[in-house]
Amino acid sequence: MPSISIDTFFACTLMVSVVIIATVSATGTMMTRIDSWNNLNEESYLKAIADNILSSTGTPSNWGSDPNVKPEEFGLAAENLANPSELDVDKVCRLNPENDFALSYVDILNASKLPDLAMGISISQMLNIDVSLFSNSTQGDSTTYNFTISVSQDSGPTASTLHCYVVARDFLQDQYSNTSTDGIGYASFQIPNDSNGTAALVVFARAEQDPMMTAYTVQLFAHLSNQPLPDNTFLDLSPLNNTLYLTTKFPNVTVEDGYAFSFAYQANLAEDSNTSCTIPGILDSSPIVLVVTGLNDSNFFAEWTAYPQIPLQTGADFSDSESHAFSYLVTIRDTLYKLTLNFGDMNP
Repeated sequence: MPSISIDTFFACTLMVSVVIIATVSATGTMMTRIDSWNNLNEESYLKAIADNILSSTGTPSNWGSDPNVKPEEFGLAAENLANPSELDVDKVCRLNPENDFALSYVDILNASKLPDLAMGISISQMLNIDVSLFSNSTQGDSTTYNFTISVSQDSGPTASTLHCYVVARDFLQDQYSNTSTDGIGYASFQIPNDSNGTAALVVFARAEQDPMMTAYTVQLFAHLSNQPLPDNTFLDLSPLNNTLYLTTKFPNVTVEDGYAFSFAYQANLAEDSNTSCTIPGILDSSPIVLVVTGLNDSNFFAEWTAYPQIPLQTGADFSDSESHAFSYLVTIRDTLYKLTLNFGDMNP
């Protein structure tokens, strides 16, 4: 074959190769753009769903307060409020699996009209409160307990005002204090020895920079008795529609007293019947902690829940899988919380 023909052959081959490479490259770039566009559309679609869940009251709009009603359309917003980020306290309670009137995961998906999506909901407090009992001593007819309390948020330690309550057998006491700038505070209580049994320490912390950042924690501890059994051992406590519903778990359990605590106020629970108490209408930018005491045979116990029942997590668990997460600052009873909605892959 003449040399010019060989040169022409290789030149043509090179041009074809360049065209193929360019086409493959262009196709890859186009597919990347299509994938990015699809991801963007998916993200926007899911964000719109999440926004609607928070801004809508759902149908019927009062589904949270009626334990016999399941929502036809899912929404968490409170009714007739100017604040668009205010959630309904009872709708939130019905998300907590520990509430006797909680919606099932299937109920939530059906009302959300999301048959092809996995969804998870979590709500947490804005402040983290850690409590440690660092010493106790008995002198005469009473025992003193000393606690260290640390308060923080995601950004680090938080200076806060503390309000602590202790409930024991025939005993109730409270005290205010403040943490240092590094979020460390202390509480000390002297409890009569004849108030032996499980005791409950209820701690509220309110951030100095924003009174709506108010959070709580509860620690049960032994006062001259055996270590406390886990919470909800003797009672199921389910708050809903300003009522605390009580279910005893053993035939020898008797309920003695009930208390409602917020950051600034304390009240006794008014018993409506053997199975329910009215939650007082405390006006405070604070969660309400409900403590119920009683006897199992002759053993004194204290159990508790909160109104709203936060922290909570319900629905799908995405800890080991990818998801689209949307986080919001919301208010419930004029208190700030963090809510996160997670959605699974639309094309599993």
